[in-house]
Amino acid sequence: MIHLLSYRWCRWVFVLLIAGWSSMAVGQNVNYKSQSLYIYQFTKYITWPAEARTGDFVIGVYGNCPIQKDLELMAALKRAGSGQKIVVKHIRSLDELDGLHVLYLASSKSRDLRSILERLEGKPTLVVAERGGLAKKGACINFITLDNDSLRFEINTDTMKAHQLVMAEELLKRGYIVH
Repeated sequence: MIHLLSYRWCRWVFVLLIAGWSSMAVGQNVNYKSQSLYIYQFTKYITWPAEARTGDFVIGVYGNCPIQKDLELMAALKRAGSGQKIVVKHIRSLDELDGLHVLYLASSKSRDLRSILERLEGKPTLVVAERGGLAKKGACINFITLDNDSLRFEINTDTMKAHQLVMAEELLKRGYIVH
């Protein structure tokens, strides 16, 4: 089982690298395509409570962000780890947060993080932030770009637990844990 999971992890890292190279070739922002691939992997390596594993798997994008197109393309081709159909929604106001499995917080809306966390308190929603440092402020995950331009992520395990989300060890090892 561990060998199979390691093989799958290596395979998607390879896809991530190829996607990054191909997006550089066409001039698209590498980070958004890579981030959308990471978010897809999050659907597979994070366990949501049983009541959240029915119906569509809803990813919301709060703020205007190019990732929405990449997520929509991914959603048209893939299913969430639990087999659910993936639906991507553009979130225009904080009143639209109910029923989300993942909320992607664009950097232009990062000032709303506190209000978002209050509205989602105790709900099984993975809050993924585009801006570095937001995991320390309560986001479940935030993306960071290292000096060598590689994309990584920070994980707030306390927030994950508060949102009833369980992350697989393979994924925990790939990110940086913050509190």
